[in-house]
Order: sequence, then structure tokens, then C-alpha cells
Amino acid sequence: MRAPAAVALVLACLCAARGAPDAGTLLTAETGEGEWRPLVESLAGKGAVRAEFTERRFFPFRREAMILGGVLRISPERGLSLEYTSPERSVLIADAAGLLLRDAGGRTREVPSGSRSLAAIESLLPIMRFDLAALYPSFVIRATRSGPEWTFDFKPRDPEAAASLGSITVAGEGTDVRRLEFRRSATQRVEITVGRTEAGAAFTPAEIKEFFR
Repeated sequence: MRAPAAVALVLACLCAARGAPDAGTLLTAETGEGEWRPLVESLAGKGAVRAEFTERRFFPFRREAMILGGVLRISPERGLSLEYTSPERSVLIADAAGLLLRDAGGRTREVPSGSRSLAAIESLLPIMRFDLAALYPSFVIRATRSGPEWTFDFKPRDPEAAASLGSITVAGEGTDVRRLEFRRSATQRVEITVGRTEAGAAFTPAEIKEFFR
């Protein structure tokens, strides 16, 4: 079975350091979040989330970005699920057990737990949950603010991890996440724009069965 295009989000675009100079307030386990604590606690306390998203994938061999759309679901207990509805239907599930891909026909493919991509998944989940305590040992975290807009940059501390995972940027306004970016280079990156969001979402049994495991 050919892996759906969604695998590029985790396997292809979490693979190189961003390379841009660091800026903003450095957050560490020793200094804590300081003035950022209220925002971090608000983001971490959203619970289950359901949100519409548009994903743009940029590659050096394509003039125009590849555009995908769908619904993102985050469950504190079950992990992260990306339901792609266009241009073709597929589901990507990322949780503590690894990565699972499911195509429109219901066929699945799992990424072995010992693969490099699992490290990316294990990093992505606490980032999406804003669990900074779990991230401090492995990431250099910097935060910047401009009025109501804010940005968190996560860069792996280990050079080998930085070369394989790259940096992840999460940006938003107020207490809402609006954009995620996974950058390999200036010409190869993934940008996810988050649209209408429902915090504290109550997933139906059918949703849990289809979009989590």
C-alpha cells in the first residue's frame, strides 16, 4: 500500500534544523515560564481540541505549494489525529505508540516504534499539549510576543536530533493557536494554518474509533 501524502508532515518535514538565529525570551526548567506562565497554562488547559486546518507543503522541485485540508483533533489521553479531507481522504494518528496511517479504503500502515520518525512524534505530542516540563530536557525553547500575537520556537538540544528533527514553531493570538511550521529549508517546509477551533471538545464514540486508537 502506498503511504498517503500525510506522512510527509511527520516523516519528511521534521528532518533538519531551521538555521535562523534564535531570538526572544529563553524559557528553561530553572527559570520557569515567568511572564509567559499564564499563557502556557491557558494553552495547556484547553483539553481536547477539534480544529479545521489548511496545510501547505513547499518543495524545491515544485513552483506552487501542495495544499491539503482537514480536521485536527488533539486528545490529552489519546494523542494527535489529522483527518485529511482534501485533495484525498486519509487519517494520520500520532500517539505514544507511534504513527498510524489509514487511507480512504481503511487500509493501515504503522511506523515501527524504533524508527527515527517516532522521536519526532514523541516531541510533537508534548509540544501540541504545551507540556513544557516534558520538553525542557530536550529542547531549547524561546518565546516572543508582539501585542496579542505570540510565537514559541522549539529547537532540539542534541545536534543529531536537531539535524533530524529540525525546529518547530507554534504561533497564535490571544489564547488560540493559529499557525504551526516545520521548516527544513527556505524552499522546503510545511505550514499549517489553524482555523475554527473548539476547545474542550467532546469526541463521540464514532470519532474516537475512527480517529484514535
